[in-house]
Amino acid sequence: MPEFTPTPGQALAIGDRGGELLVSAAAGSGKTRVLIERLMRHVLDEGADVDSFLIITFTRAAAEQLRGKIAEELSSREAVSRDGARLRRQRALLRQAQICTIDSFCVSLLRENAALLGLEPGFGVCDEQRAAELKALALETVLERAYERAEPDFIALADSVGAGRDDARLEQLLLTLHGKLQAHSRPERWADAQKRDFDGLPADAAGTVWGAELIASAKAQLGYWAGVMRGLLEEVCAAEAAKKAYGASLAETAERIEAAYKAADEGWDALRAAFPIEFPRLGALRGETELREYVKARRTACQNAMKKLARGFAAPSAELLRDVRATAPAMRALLDLCLEFDEEFIRRKRRSSLLDFSDAEHLAARLLTGEDGAPTDFARGLAQRYTEVMVDEYQDVSRVQEEIIRAVSMDGRRLFMVGDVKQSIYRFRLAEAGFPARELPLAAGDSRGGELRLLLPHEPRPRRARV
Repeated sequence: MPEFTPTPGQALAIGDRGGELLVSAAAGSGKTRVLIERLMRHVLDEGADVDSFLIITFTRAAAEQLRGKIAEELSSREAVSRDGARLRRQRALLRQAQICTIDSFCVSLLRENAALLGLEPGFGVCDEQRAAELKALALETVLERAYERAEPDFIALADSVGAGRDDARLEQLLLTLHGKLQAHSRPERWADAQKRDFDGLPADAAGTVWGAELIASAKAQLGYWAGVMRGLLEEVCAAEAAKKAYGASLAETAERIEAAYKAADEGWDALRAAFPIEFPRLGALRGETELREYVKARRTACQNAMKKLARGFAAPSAELLRDVRATAPAMRALLDLCLEFDEEFIRRKRRSSLLDFSDAEHLAARLLTGEDGAPTDFARGLAQRYTEVMVDEYQDVSRVQEEIIRAVSMDGRRLFMVGDVKQSIYRFRLAEAGFPARELPLAAGDSRGGELRLLLPHEPRPRRARV
């Protein structure tokens, strides 16, 4: 590999030994190179063996590529080192080092400890075609049972969602919800929590989990566009003609958006009443073509954003809560049916001595964590094997995967992660785009034009770390 001279930020990420550490950076800023250099520092300067690390990637190809880069780095260091024997040993140990996907790690863990979970050590891994066949059979079975029981809540669900000549829509909804369930280490607890959300609804839609999420999103957008409009106002006020033509209109719009931002804290209907946002007609401005076009383009973008936002708050709180209450029985039935489908699907796989990767993750999580999510004694013992757990592309970690990773890294104390929210490719399986850490910006631009930033844990944090 070419010689690597770290920037100040990269050097801090490589050398820090203060516990859990996440490095977030844009594409091309050397995140993986930092991971390799940190590994080399552990091995060459601190006496660790390369097979005492668990390195998680998210594709097999990436795992093999990373293994190759580490081998190349060890070889290049061996050529100039006085301790060639140790480096040759590290190259030999690299063959057995755990550099793998999270799925491969879980399957391997379960094979080693099958007896603890009542599994047959020779279980097979279910391929996609076989899984699809078993899913179809399980789906047919649970729907037949549900129609035989004919419980009122299920009939309401079938009438509202499955209306038509067949159950295709209901089946697709069940499969979609089941996919989301798999991102949780204990799906039944998540489903129970969702059902409880339908009980004891608050007086204002903003107090529901759904309303709170919509309000928070609206506030973020309103805050952004208020800043845009205030920025435009400052620009036009720099020239008297532009100020006269545009100043009053931009000021009125900025004030209306700021008022909506404040109204969001007062509840659903208060925010609803703040719409529509006024965009008074702009005056005529001669000359200043570039400024005129820029202001109009930004103002139009803001206008479109406000119209779209207003549509999300078109209905009053009372009407929305009435609809939630009306649909609650069907939604509870959907969650119950999804859990029943999950049980039937698992039963059919077990009968064939098969696991799929979701099974492997859930069983590994149960082996490694207790009901409260804390590491088990088994997990703490396993974590002793690892000098450090390293995770590449951390932005693609789901909730259940994060529980597993934290459990085998001394509850995160021996954890090093690199990632970039904007590169997330696994959102379809509920990968988490927010990092559990505080961002510490560093002047760390490197020769490839990216910027590396260091994130430190256990501090108040934004929902999403930015670089």
